[in-house]
Amino acid sequence: MYSYIPFFFLIFILGGCVNLKKVNDFSSNSTKSIKNFEDLEYSFTKACIEKCELEQLENNQIQKTKCECKSEKEADKISSLIYKAIKGYFEGMTNLSENKLTTYKFNALTKALKEGDFGDIQLNKKHIDSYAKISGILTRAITDSYRKRKISTYIGDANDAIKILLEALEFNMVSNLSKKLDVKKQRLESYYFDLSVDTTITGFEKKKIIEEYNTLTDEIDTRKDQIALYGKGLNNIAAGHQKLYDNRNKLNAGEIKEQLSQYSSDIQDIVDEFNKLKKEK
Repeated sequence: MYSYIPFFFLIFILGGCVNLKKVNDFSSNSTKSIKNFEDLEYSFTKACIEKCELEQLENNQIQKTKCECKSEKEADKISSLIYKAIKGYFEGMTNLSENKLTTYKFNALTKALKEGDFGDIQLNKKHIDSYAKISGILTRAITDSYRKRKISTYIGDANDAIKILLEALEFNMVSNLSKKLDVKKQRLESYYFDLSVDTTITGFEKKKIIEEYNTLTDEIDTRKDQIALYGKGLNNIAAGHQKLYDNRNKLNAGEIKEQLSQYSSDIQDIVDEFNKLKKEK
């Protein structure tokens, strides 16, 4: 009789273990998708400089001073801070789901956000509070030595804040930055049309003008596609995190594992599409 006690005790112990592989897959793929921010190769500052340079071309006049892009630089700074907070959070989840200590370099989050309008970006109290909340969660995860057993707390505390930050970054990229490309494309169309109908240029020059225009607009379309994919990835990550939050106390259940697998797969597909576009540039 007593010889069976260790066997049943082992079953009890194993049954109580939380298998977080699907959580880890989701957070790992989410981190990869989030980090594509660094590969967008476009920013509010770059859009400002390009607009300034195109205006000089249209007016046949070179400015004596550099293009003024102060508010755009501030917008890029804010986007970068929000990005780093989101990235740090999901890197922390990846470590926790592997039962590792999270050791995120916290320097990126020591700079506080403030309310106001910064060029194309508007920050209000919910953004400030959410950024501070994620900063606090990452601080506790490091100083309190969070491990796998604390991941439900980690997810539960962060859900509202991380969704707000994901939505803010998606809006900044897709609704604000991408529109800069639309404006650039319209202005290029007008500029190159005027060149193409110039009766003083040769047929060869006209051919070169058309080729140059097509190259520039193809590049714009690729950038827009990349930004759209990036935004799609952020939306999928937000939906997947909500699913994690709703099921944070039953992460071993088969249904949540299956759902997380689908989110992970969808996010990986978006990463693959993004990387394909990057190679085509």
